[in-house]
Amino acid sequence: MHTAFKRRLTYGTNVLAAIALALALVVMANWIARKYPRRHDFLQTSDLYQLSPKTKSVLQSLDQDIRFYVFSNPQDSELYSRLERLLKAYQVESPRISFEMTDQVRDISRMRQLVREFGVDEPDTVVITYGDRKKLLTEMDLAEFNFRLNDYTGGQIKELRQLKAEQAITSAILELVNPRKIIASFTVKHGEKSIYGYDDNGLTDAKRFLDRDNITPEPIELVGMSEIPVTNCDILVVAGPTRKFLDTEVNLIRRYLNSGGHALIMLDPRIESGLEQLLPEYNLKVGNNVVVDPERQIPGAGPLQLVVGLYRDHPITSKLQTFTLFFLARSISVLDEANNVNVAAPVALTGQRGWGETRSELDTFKHDKGADLDGPVSIACAVENQKTGMRLVVFGDSDFASNRDIGTGANRDLFMNSVNWLVKREMLVSIGPKTVAEMKRLNLGQAQLRLITIMVVLVVPSCAAVAGFFVFLARRR
Repeated sequence: MHTAFKRRLTYGTNVLAAIALALALVVMANWIARKYPRRHDFLQTSDLYQLSPKTKSVLQSLDQDIRFYVFSNPQDSELYSRLERLLKAYQVESPRISFEMTDQVRDISRMRQLVREFGVDEPDTVVITYGDRKKLLTEMDLAEFNFRLNDYTGGQIKELRQLKAEQAITSAILELVNPRKIIASFTVKHGEKSIYGYDDNGLTDAKRFLDRDNITPEPIELVGMSEIPVTNCDILVVAGPTRKFLDTEVNLIRRYLNSGGHALIMLDPRIESGLEQLLPEYNLKVGNNVVVDPERQIPGAGPLQLVVGLYRDHPITSKLQTFTLFFLARSISVLDEANNVNVAAPVALTGQRGWGETRSELDTFKHDKGADLDGPVSIACAVENQKTGMRLVVFGDSDFASNRDIGTGANRDLFMNSVNWLVKREMLVSIGPKTVAEMKRLNLGQAQLRLITIMVVLVVPSCAAVAGFFVFLARRR
């Protein structure tokens, strides 16, 4: 009797110890998971929820809490479910991040409370708060959609095409953390592309991208100015002038650069801007040519449509992984690669078989050795003066930043990376939108459905029963 009791006591103690150990392991695993959180999406084939190094760097530098209020719309459940998963990825990178999803239909009282608190006009909105500052993002900031006709109702069906949430959210965080606006001054009165132009030749899309990165584009008229103030002009932008700058204006730009200014200059071929004689002072030569590359052309587009996919190892282009598109470009070359004062480097080039065509006729192109510029030909160069802090980026084309072309390939990233490098924000590697892969529906016929039913209902249970029967026979022996 005593032995049986002792055996039961020992057995019970072992069971309790095992349970306690299991609970301890669960608690420890939970503590480790919370202290060192990691996420991996095994089901997604895309990188929709993988944050960029830019975003991670921004999140790791936060010194105050940031809270997101998401007013979710049941009609766009796909967008908001993806947004929720993305915000969870933000939380993993920083304990400073928190968010609240508010259903506009189910949580009407909470919705009204937040609308009064933040003064929200649009229902499909994300409010981001940082201390006493706030930033609003709309649905159009977060995503791009395709619209198609519903064959049954005649109405429109909205389908999620691209997710832009990461670039919008990270830029909003930057704006909240660093409220000082960066001013990009665009020269006017020389036929330049306009930041207010909505046509194909305008720069309203470029303006929108600048605004998103907390950079304010403003026009600047140089005539009548005594100086370009470095403190009120973080970047001077010359966007494809069609008329010549006055000598006094060129001198203004010279003094601005020599005092440590930053400039983005885009010059189209066959047009004399007056800056061609200025840029050699900064170790650059503007070619009097049109760049062609027979090996890198869009079928049917002609030789004037230049596809560039060769980039040098420079902060502007180090992360670019796809082509950029230029239309009617000229060469921008480094004069002296050994120059240690104005250090210049090409950033985008043609292939080896490209060249700079010097003939004035643009109907036919033929590489003339000795007369034309041999490839690879540089389309863009960057210059830096370590002593004065001057930075300069020059492109041999302005169309790549226009409304027509900025959304093509890596054009937007090239433009924004150039701007961010000019204002010394190298850590802000451009975040592009992520294409949402189409969900594939598996359509099965009746025979396939019957086969699956038989397998699940009959075959699998029968196999288990047969295995159990053989185990029973083995135990009987």
